[in-house]
Amino acid sequence: AAKEAVIKAWSTSLFASPPVLPEMIHHLIEVVTDAWGRPSIRLRGDVAKHLTDVKIHISLTHDGDMAGAFAVIESL
Repeated sequence: AAKEAVIKAWSTSLFASPPVLPEMIHHLIEVVTDAWGRPSIRLRGDVAKHLTDVKIHISLTHDGDMAGAFAVIESL
């Protein structure tokens, strides 16, 4: 859910622009946690090259087998 939220936030910022990468980029987005268990996003490869000078805020939730995520991409 978190990777999809990041992709949707990014694609929304590119409204009316052609895609800059192929559709299958999920493997270039990683969810990591800090020592306190707080989630953050680590970008790799071409995604990291296209998303420079941004901060990605991520919020995760789950209930049983259902998961949800909300991502905001902040321009620095």
